[in-house]
Amino acid sequence: MGSKSSTLFTVGTLLRHAQDAAAPVRVLVQGTWLDGRIVGADGLGAVLDDGHGQQVLVRLDSIVAVSFSRADIDDPQDQADARPQGARRRDPIEARPVGG
Repeated sequence: MGSKSSTLFTVGTLLRHAQDAAAPVRVLVQGTWLDGRIVGADGLGAVLDDGHGQQVLVRLDSIVAVSFSRADIDDPQDQADARPQGARRRDPIEARPVGG
């Protein structure tokens, strides 16, 4: 018999990549898209800043989808606000098998 494996993608991983690069994101929460930059995150939630004085705390388990531009992640320009490690080139996010 063939072995079974599953792939696990996490919202937190994608948000961390966007936060490291100071890239704008869109998150889908209860049918509503929220736009902004991640200014803080932990294992439970993320703070999204819309750039116009509004911030929202979103629970990671409430986020249905995350959208951001690969160009914003990979482009070293316009990263004055990026974390130092955010300036490096990133390969596409790869999933690893979970289980065996």
